Amino acid sequence: MKKYNKISLLLSLFLLLGLTSCDKDFDEINTDPDNPTSILVDLELGFIERTLVNRVNDYFLTGEAAHAWVQHLSKPVYNDADRYFPRIGSIDNLWINTYTQVINEAQDMQELAEAAENNAVQGVALTLQAIAFQTLADVYGDIPVSEANQGGENPFPAYDTQASAYGQILSMLTSAITLLDGSGTITSGQDLIYSGDISKWKKLATSVKFRAMMRISDTPQFNAAELQSLVNSGNLIVNSADNAYISYTTENAPNSNPYYGIVQGGRTGEWCVGDALVNHMLSTNDPRLGVYANEVGGNGSGNGYRGKPAGYINPGLSGFAPGTVSEIGDAYMASDAPVWVLTAAQINLLLAEAADKMYIGGNASNYFYAGVDASLIQNGLSAGSFTPPYTGYQAIAEQLWVSTYMQGLEPWNEWRRSDIPTLTLAVDPAPGVNSIPTRYTYPSSEQSLNAANLAAAIANQGPDELTTKVDWDRN
Repeated sequence: MKKYNKISLLLSLFLLLGLTSCDKDFDEINTDPDNPTSILVDLELGFIERTLVNRVNDYFLTGEAAHAWVQHLSKPVYNDADRYFPRIGSIDNLWINTYTQVINEAQDMQELAEAAENNAVQGVALTLQAIAFQTLADVYGDIPVSEANQGGENPFPAYDTQASAYGQILSMLTSAITLLDGSGTITSGQDLIYSGDISKWKKLATSVKFRAMMRISDTPQFNAAELQSLVNSGNLIVNSADNAYISYTTENAPNSNPYYGIVQGGRTGEWCVGDALVNHMLSTNDPRLGVYANEVGGNGSGNGYRGKPAGYINPGLSGFAPGTVSEIGDAYMASDAPVWVLTAAQINLLLAEAADKMYIGGNASNYFYAGVDASLIQNGLSAGSFTPPYTGYQAIAEQLWVSTYMQGLEPWNEWRRSDIPTLTLAVDPAPGVNSIPTRYTYPSSEQSLNAANLAAAIANQGPDELTTKVDWDRN
């Protein structure tokens, strides 16, 4: 049994409270309220989805570190992370919350669904576990997968190598795709991503697997034939209508866009758009810049757009004080702004890459422009309103970098994989750091609670430093 089994308790309480005692039907009078005959197996689905998305998009984690490191964002004040001094607590919380509140709860949901013979919810649970495990593997490297969350049975889980972790992640997704062809339903009111639409969940599982396989396309694990089979399935997210995202509804956390907390705290001036992104988009007349960023001094000022280079010990004295640079665009800071899990823009651009490298059939240029159009639509612009020249892989990688703006860890993941565009080291970086960070360091809790297994992981993959590369980033 796993360490946590809160779902069963919550389900029992929920059902007990939902029973009525005034109905005079004989069968209901003789129903034991302490032993309900049916349970809502996906009761925790919304909690799992929201926790995963909110944690990955925490502005102290991705906003200060990953987004700043790929120079999508920068910090005019409180800029330690911009100089490669990230907040250790945020990195620790990604690990802890993902294991205890996402993976563990999804495993419980999967067990409940299996007992109820609900294949659809099992498929959703496996898809969410795969996304969570891949999130951890991509940013830390070796992680516990096969021995994760075994509680008292194994309080000191061994770390799987990145190759083993990815193998298990792909296996989860294969099983999820099969299960999503089977029986069962998903409660629409519990599902914050697709409102219970099983066909869209199958597309998400298939697309997550495609993205994962492209991530390891430079490793011995890669199988181009399997990649082509995913394309042939017709179940990839290639239309914006199938985008996976959470749409927020209130101004109160956790039901508001995570970045809205910056607005509520009166801290919008503490973030701005990065110089590299602004200059690239200005040079190509990219209309998405007006969505990604505000004009200096606010939209309508006529002052145009200005980014800030990464770093500087004192940005204000260096000419980059708040008010002199472009803040994050209002569309991305609204309380009800959607937060993206996976989009047609990213999948189409990955299809373009796969076709360009001849992993799959198809026309790379067509996929490329479909990706650009999907990104335009995603940002409220018209398809065809921007047509950058297609120049092969360089153009594809540039658009993957641009189009994943404010999408959790994806811009960092895609940039680490391609090293396109060429980014310069932060001005005044942390002492001893001579390259842009390529991973997060392991949480302090593992150092104190699972030291022997952590030491084995470090011995296998390299020093526990921000600049050690994960396996798929070594080529």
